[in-house]
Amino acid sequence: GAVAGASLSGSNFGLALDASDSERRKKLARWITNSARPLFTRVIVNRLWHYHFGSGIVETPNDLGFNGGRPSHSKLLDWLADRLIDGGYRLKSIHRIIVTSTTYRQAARFDERAHAVDASNRLLWRKSPRRLEAEVLRDSLLSLSGQLNPTRGGPSFENVDIVPNNGTTYYTPFDREDPALNRRTVYQFWPRGGRSALLDTFDCPDPSSTAPRRTITTTPLQALSLLNNAFVLRMTDHFAERVSSEVGEQIEAQVEHAYALAYHRPPDAEERQLAIELVIAHGLPSLA
Repeated sequence: GAVAGASLSGSNFGLALDASDSERRKKLARWITNSARPLFTRVIVNRLWHYHFGSGIVETPNDLGFNGGRPSHSKLLDWLADRLIDGGYRLKSIHRIIVTSTTYRQAARFDERAHAVDASNRLLWRKSPRRLEAEVLRDSLLSLSGQLNPTRGGPSFENVDIVPNNGTTYYTPFDREDPALNRRTVYQFWPRGGRSALLDTFDCPDPSSTAPRRTITTTPLQALSLLNNAFVLRMTDHFAERVSSEVGEQIEAQVEHAYALAYHRPPDAEERQLAIELVIAHGLPSLA
């Protein structure tokens, strides 16, 4: 959108009036990617920056024009665009530059003086805390519980019932125990109807429309989903089974191992005591 929306006035594509759609698309692609139009590379590196930092150097990734946001670091945007060209348009080189930078690797530690000057962290004085995306949350639950199906590629998995009715197709989501449905969320079949309640609750965009930036909401439904959603409850039971199978039935060991798997750290003294009491009273799945 940010590139295709650039001014086409005065452009001569040299197309015949009866040119095919394929030829028209090729001409437009060549026009967009012409080296005389540097907006193309700026849009690409800005979007990569957006995915790594949660906000692009230009905050409006689909609009780098006059109606969009102003770049926070315009020279950096140009420099990254040059690096993309010098690297033969390979995105991996830009990813490497970003993730090995001091700016990307800094801590999220709060600084009152910096916050007073730049509360929104546009100048990148710290790592901005970021919410897990809905797909990452689902994938993490599958991985933690030991149920993630690592199959890559191929047809999508369908967790909806598909019912044709007089020319209209209805999609009804379902949840059941099936390893074929436990693949990464990127492989999920996305009908325009029959949305996943869990993914919707955590702001996964509607696939039928573009979403240059995801909305980030905080609602009671999110906490309730993590307590009551059928998929979450099944993964909870599997997580408890995994912990038991790996360390046995000794409660203190279960608590230590559950924290190590979920948080990659041991529980502190208070967490350990509360967790042990919870497992004694209500079982390991409650802690999970």
